[in-house]
Amino acid sequence: MGNVWQYFRAGMPSVPPQGSLRERQFRWLSACLAANAACEYGQRYHFSAVTSVADYQQNVPLTTYSELSSFITRMTAGEENLLCSAPVTAFELTGGSHSGGKLLPYTSAGLTDFRLAVTGWLRDVTRRFNLTSGHVYWALSPAVTRMTKTPCGIPVGGGDALYLGADYLAAFSELSAVPLTLAQVEDAADWQLLTLIYLLQCPDLRLISVWSPVFLFPLLTALDTRQAEITALLRDGGEITGHSLSADPAALVRYRQYLQEQNTALLWPQLALISCWDQAASASPAQALMTRFPGVTLQGKGLLSTEAVITVPSDCGDPQLSADSNFYEFRRDNGQIYLADELLPGETYSVIVTTNSGLYRYQTDDLVLCTGHTPEGLPQLRFCGREGICSDLVGEKLTEPFVCTGLPPSQDFAVLAADEQGYVLLLSDTCTETQAQAYCEETEQYLCTNPQYHYARRIGQLKPLTFLRLHQPAEHYFHRQLQRGKRLGEIKIPALLTSSDWRAMFEIREFL
Repeated sequence: MGNVWQYFRAGMPSVPPQGSLRERQFRWLSACLAANAACEYGQRYHFSAVTSVADYQQNVPLTTYSELSSFITRMTAGEENLLCSAPVTAFELTGGSHSGGKLLPYTSAGLTDFRLAVTGWLRDVTRRFNLTSGHVYWALSPAVTRMTKTPCGIPVGGGDALYLGADYLAAFSELSAVPLTLAQVEDAADWQLLTLIYLLQCPDLRLISVWSPVFLFPLLTALDTRQAEITALLRDGGEITGHSLSADPAALVRYRQYLQEQNTALLWPQLALISCWDQAASASPAQALMTRFPGVTLQGKGLLSTEAVITVPSDCGDPQLSADSNFYEFRRDNGQIYLADELLPGETYSVIVTTNSGLYRYQTDDLVLCTGHTPEGLPQLRFCGREGICSDLVGEKLTEPFVCTGLPPSQDFAVLAADEQGYVLLLSDTCTETQAQAYCEETEQYLCTNPQYHYARRIGQLKPLTFLRLHQPAEHYFHRQLQRGKRLGEIKIPALLTSSDWRAMFEIREFL
């Protein structure tokens, strides 16, 4: 196992960056355009004639998924040389938290860009925290889950093997405290119990890496609510859906001590780091999560989507731009477009990305705040939310970034939901009625800093903000998304719910 940690510490081979940020970015862009000049899109927009960033911006239009969807449809049917000259290795379906999923192509070069960013993060983590032994819990899924194929036989949904490659996935598997095959367990209750038993039998757990911090709350809750089952399996062993579990008296002793003291350090004394989303809608639950893990470091994940890697964690504050993964542009709300080296601290931008997998000047709708620069001159970018996610019942226009800032802090669950005549603050019943009322009043005061919301409230167009305390809301949300075919690790709970089905999502049968 020590050799595996050394493998991660070495990271994927890469060329040390040379030149200024602008030089690095243009070098990346030039190579991408040269490689794809002969494809249909490259010929249409004269990639071969581009000799500067200004040429690129003048020749190539800004794009959205809808404008590329006809190319992608043809690619799934087997046509080549459309958006890129290289063959399409696989397609992946986006999670679609606020809209339907989008099918995106990957080339070998595009996947290499992903892997360099991810393995670079892992290399830095193992060095910074001196990880040389022990196990890791990461919410990975094997390639067999959800994999389908296009009509011409190209894989769709390759799982983590697609992003990591077979060698890295094998290394991840060797270090994993929980067998990766658990992702194939269809029954959610069985999956949860198996995950807990494997984790409880792993006192040398060093790193937890998940996407959403909310992902961990149901597991922590089940440590208390499923005591009888956990105790029996640790004491006697057993079998669940093909997984044979051995008795573990030492783990049982640790578990009983935990139940008395509610201190996770008794279960995992060597745990050094939890890596998860900690910005925008995930900020409050990430704060709440770390109260359960005193002494453990929280490292926020960078901004990585199915479309592209944007940022990676930094040692000196907010995540930094992954400068050698893609070509980036940034648009202010006034329409002005800036390059990566032109970003100013305190300003918010919408991300535009060009990738090696066929996306050119693609508007991701991700909003980021520049909070500074690293010593190497890379902009540090805080994820604020998604552009275009907006609730507008009577003209108040509440956006997701605005709502994120005003949600109650350090709560394991806090979401604003649009009702027919107003809004409802959804909270977990882990907070008391008195606390919930106070949170509701504070949130209403914050919402009224939006002039349109305040006016609508003053003239009675919107009802006062109300609240609901829900039992295990995260579990209900995760269950509904799993029913819709999403992978557990990719589910993100939004800060703002605008669809009318949120009551059914949380199994609210009566609402006054």
